[in-house]
Amino acid sequence: MTRISKTIKALAASALLLGAVEANAAASTAKPLRVGPVQNFGALGTSGSKIIGLKNNKEAMIRGMSMFWSDATGIQYYNKEVIKWAVDNLKIDVFRYAMGINYYDSDGGSSNKLDESYSYIGNPDVQEGKIDQMVEAAIENDIYIIIDWHSHRAYDGSEKSKAKSFFSKMATKYKDVPNIIWEVFNEPAGSFNDWGQIKSYASDVIGGIRSAGNKNLALVGTPNWSQMGSCGGVSGDNIGYVFHFYAGTHSVGSYGGAVTSCKSGGNAVFITEWGTTTADGKSDANTSASSEWTNFMEQNKISNCNWSLRQKVTKIGNASDEGSAMFAGDKALTKQSELASASYTNSGNFVKKYLTGHATDWAKEYASTLKSGSCSFSATTVKETAGSVASSFKSGCTYTSSDETIVTSAGAVKGPGFVIMTGNDGSQSVITVTAEPRQSISGFVDFNCFTAGSCSKSKRIMDLDGDGKKEVIVCASAQTDQGAAASFTSLNPDIVKIKKATCSNKSGCFGKTEGASVYMYEFSGTLGTARVVATAPATTGYIAMSDTITITYSKMGDKLGDNFKSMAIDKNAVVASFFVTETFYGKVAVSYTFDGQESSIYVVNADGFLISADMDATVVIRATAPETPDRAAVDSTVIITIGNGSALIPAKPQSAFKAEFNNEGLMLNTPKAGLTSVEIFTALGHVEKSQKVMLGAGTNWIPVAGLSAGKYFVRIKQGSNISSYTWEKK
Repeated sequence: MTRISKTIKALAASALLLGAVEANAAASTAKPLRVGPVQNFGALGTSGSKIIGLKNNKEAMIRGMSMFWSDATGIQYYNKEVIKWAVDNLKIDVFRYAMGINYYDSDGGSSNKLDESYSYIGNPDVQEGKIDQMVEAAIENDIYIIIDWHSHRAYDGSEKSKAKSFFSKMATKYKDVPNIIWEVFNEPAGSFNDWGQIKSYASDVIGGIRSAGNKNLALVGTPNWSQMGSCGGVSGDNIGYVFHFYAGTHSVGSYGGAVTSCKSGGNAVFITEWGTTTADGKSDANTSASSEWTNFMEQNKISNCNWSLRQKVTKIGNASDEGSAMFAGDKALTKQSELASASYTNSGNFVKKYLTGHATDWAKEYASTLKSGSCSFSATTVKETAGSVASSFKSGCTYTSSDETIVTSAGAVKGPGFVIMTGNDGSQSVITVTAEPRQSISGFVDFNCFTAGSCSKSKRIMDLDGDGKKEVIVCASAQTDQGAAASFTSLNPDIVKIKKATCSNKSGCFGKTEGASVYMYEFSGTLGTARVVATAPATTGYIAMSDTITITYSKMGDKLGDNFKSMAIDKNAVVASFFVTETFYGKVAVSYTFDGQESSIYVVNADGFLISADMDATVVIRATAPETPDRAAVDSTVIITIGNGSALIPAKPQSAFKAEFNNEGLMLNTPKAGLTSVEIFTALGHVEKSQKVMLGAGTNWIPVAGLSAGKYFVRIKQGSNISSYTWEKK
């Protein structure tokens, strides 16, 4: 935000932050579920003063919203439901991830620090995890995401090094994601306005992005809160320059010339932040001045994002109201049902009208590039509950679907996404199946519980109702988060039953559950994995729910000493406390084998000390211990490399096998026929492949394709004959 000193301090920061983080984000496996600007343009770049699609070299103009700072107020909107709603209802092509770095101070100072729970400097893992979720949302909605280093002092020494590392890491991670735009410096301000230093900083950071092989558009903030105090000169390709304005403070007459001058110099401009209010964000919308700016942006084809997607009033800390916010009121609107009935500020009404009034029918644009013919039909969009789209097909034509899991060749709708339908005359048409909003139940996730009395995913197992059996609360309200009545069914009641009972255990029942009749998972004592189904009818804005989770009830693992791990050691080395006589928790005896034998000529267990011989060798040590009533059995394998190791180490003085390796497999000569076990370990002792095969006497070929390049250890056993080898796959 321009020239604003914000003093948001997080109330109950950890709870709020946890509520904002979605589980199981998977940008790496996400796929577009509609045709948007990214399918049309691909990654964005520049050509002179134009922003273009690197896929088609056409000039691109995209419009959208900037999120608010990724703090306690803003991060609540950083979720997939909000993004999808904005795509469907505001028709955004792009959104901006305004990642707070360390300070709010709009003058480039360090007097107003972000809460460390939300700042990138204080909690980078949370921000990077949230970015992954938002990249996934961008991919699924086929829109662009601007990853913004939202700082006023980015070329400060410590920040600069963090920025370089961050952008290099993100560019590597998302190397092939066309949806991303990089904004390497939000608003230079105060003592960080020197254009020479800004350019040097930008060149270094963008250089790291390019070194990662990422060619996506990179945007550079300009001096004086990105108001085009200077422009141009950063080395490299696909670089644009940032301009920001707030219509109530910055008029087109006073600031528009700097933008046109920058473009006239052959530089691309992107307005990543603009507001309808005064620069402090507090005034009401100046719609007259804002209209002048939107006309200016349209006439000059300048892509832009409005500030900001949040509610007007926040009760967190001492943050002030924002007239520039999209929504009226003081409640964060983060669910489809809440957003569907949202009230807008005057700014929100103006921005919504601007965005929807200039929306592009991207599916139609995309369809115009496809092959036409007598069997082609207009771009079609249906909901996933439509059942069929066969009514769109031309009479007498047959079609082949590009993805039968979305729409079959016969026209049956199977799931969300988009497909190309190819007619029997070779013509092509596009069909989009839009995903219906899903209901959810907070805490209805896969989890594990253990006989020792603990669970994963913040669950608590104990006798909650005084009947002597162990239970876990399902949910307090027996409703979905969207308000529909929920029902629960266990598919494995012999392991976990569903019951409704009064929660009376004061240490386990709290909040809405204490003294209330709630649904519980009851554990019978039988170990295993149970599946539980939650169902709920459709409710306003959401389709019916039918979700299944798995609950595992098992013994906890036991452990050995901390020193029992794979390692490389010198010849004649001594490793203290390597061998323990009993497990840590179960207190049961531990047995060891060495390359499958009771002892080894290469290592010795001397009262718990590991002592290595005076020779190069590689030894596989296996530790086993029986299970106890509360602890699982132990079966752990480590690999000890002595000196330089060895390419062929027999378990006994003479090997029973002759082995030759290549990149595709193992040529093994065995003295006799029989069932043979082949185990392949990584250098850290993890079993990569394990197989048993019936071999004949003489030469046998055992394929082991699919392993990545690296060093492996191979153990072969046939009857009492055991041999170990090292193998380096190229």
